[in-house]
Amino acid sequence: MIANYHTHTMRCKHAVGSDEEYVLEAIKHGYKVLAFTDHSPWPLHPFESASIRMDISELAEYVDSVQLLKKKYKDKIDIKLGLEAEYFEDRIEWLVRMKELFEMDLLVFGNHFHRAISYGTYYAFYNKPDQVLNHYRNDSLAGLKTGLFTIFAHPDIFARSLRVWDKKAEDMSREIIICAKEQGVFLEFNLGGMRSRAGYPYLPFWKIVAQENAPTVIGIDAHSPSDLSDIKSIDEAKRILKELNIHVTDLITD
Repeated sequence: MIANYHTHTMRCKHAVGSDEEYVLEAIKHGYKVLAFTDHSPWPLHPFESASIRMDISELAEYVDSVQLLKKKYKDKIDIKLGLEAEYFEDRIEWLVRMKELFEMDLLVFGNHFHRAISYGTYYAFYNKPDQVLNHYRNDSLAGLKTGLFTIFAHPDIFARSLRVWDKKAEDMSREIIICAKEQGVFLEFNLGGMRSRAGYPYLPFWKIVAQENAPTVIGIDAHSPSDLSDIKSIDEAKRILKELNIHVTDLITD
């Protein structure tokens, strides 16, 4: 790995390690690019919680921390600033303003929730399994077509909520894969799911990625500095992708 575009911080409340520790670990193991893309805060509805993301009051400090590290280590590694964010139609303009205000380098599309943040709307444990394909499709296509996102994180996360993988699932997957390809968005083979045995990466989905020859990156989804040096997961991902004949982009260039 020479680049990772999916790195979290302690602000999301389920990661460990200081921002600088992630940078030092990346330098130690030969990374050329490290993008901080922590879970985006959102202006929350009254029933929502920021228990798995930074508070909106922490955003400016997060930006300052990453920018300082970018300057401090500019001769050793290219540090990029971004966020991992959902597509919430009623709040997407706020995300656009934050990206512009803080001059972020990239946004990663993490399609975790349908319309609002709650356990029942989480696509990995969706409370309406008969609707998961339809809702995930609509949110994915809408998010991809905004032009905001560089990478689509764990695009196969919805598979955890399926009772069966059938033609409907295949057709929906192909539609969002083709849309990502047309929009120039990279699909992420997510190592966070691999490390936790969470049911993704889901290989039937990635077989369609191979058929469509869609652009692909490996994402560490780092929640600890040590994740950046998890050679076992990295090698396993590369082996699987090679067997599927999927070309992996190591370094995203402008």
